[in-house]
Amino acid sequence: MTFYETFRKNLALFLAVLLIVCMAGCGRVKESGGTRVITDDQGAELRVSAHPVRIVSLTYGTDEILLGLVDTSRVKGLSKYAGNPDISFVTKEEQQAVGQIAEVNPEMIMALKPDLVIASTNVPMNMVEVLKNSGIPVYVSLVAVNWEQMETKVRGVARAVNEEEAGEAMVSDMNRKREALDRKLSVIPPEKERTALALSFRGILGKKGTLFSEILAMAHVKDGAAVYDVPKGTNAYLSNEILPEINPDILLMPVWKIKEGDNETEFEKELLANPAFQDVKAVKNHNLVLFPEKYKYVMSQHITDAMEAAAKAVYPELFENSVSSGGK
Repeated sequence: MTFYETFRKNLALFLAVLLIVCMAGCGRVKESGGTRVITDDQGAELRVSAHPVRIVSLTYGTDEILLGLVDTSRVKGLSKYAGNPDISFVTKEEQQAVGQIAEVNPEMIMALKPDLVIASTNVPMNMVEVLKNSGIPVYVSLVAVNWEQMETKVRGVARAVNEEEAGEAMVSDMNRKREALDRKLSVIPPEKERTALALSFRGILGKKGTLFSEILAMAHVKDGAAVYDVPKGTNAYLSNEILPEINPDILLMPVWKIKEGDNETEFEKELLANPAFQDVKAVKNHNLVLFPEKYKYVMSQHITDAMEAAAKAVYPELFENSVSSGGK
């Protein structure tokens, strides 16, 4: 064998090894026997089964992504929101097929004997540590605040359950739906975009830097609350008192009842009867639309369904006689 042939053979071998290393590194997956070492969205490494079959999800967003990737037979627990159509895209049938609600409680989760727990950064980290110290692998996914992060979140969950091909298909489907919707909405010039304001029973949602604010922007809708920068937190709502200042064209009304006394009909009556709101365009024109919280708080591949729902609520004339492109 000549020097040139030997060099070419060694170079080919080196490049093949380099390709394998790059693929493992870029995918943040290292395989060894019947297990894999993966990296979650927090940068933590965890060793998981090559094919997890007792998966527990602790948040509604990871519920939805998970059930879009695997059969219910591989899922042993879902969040307490699963099956509630006001806040979750998981159907009652899917929730019943899984059969277990995974309360955010270490003892209850351990009783399900999971080989993988999927949480998010919203789950208390002390509980995550308890589970990890008990030998349970916990994948912590990010809480997305924009489209790019949602793609990252989907790919991460897919990697955790060893369904990366299905994850890529899910991301491709998200982009296809987004592009189709953008084509439909491209007839709306920026100066003709309407202003919407999303309400909960506690106050105004969709503030600057939130995912829902970006969803409205992608739906060619101006978020009336986007000029306000409010600290993060479940209680960081804007007061309804600033409705006249924002003067939205449409109000996206709440349906998810968290506390006793939450009632969408009574809430609407109060807004319509409030003397301070009589000159607000949405109130004056009775343009108040029930808009489920599963769209306002979406945290999964259903971001495209939230975009479409927002566009339909604000520009219903563009969707007359059209068929939804949304998912389950």
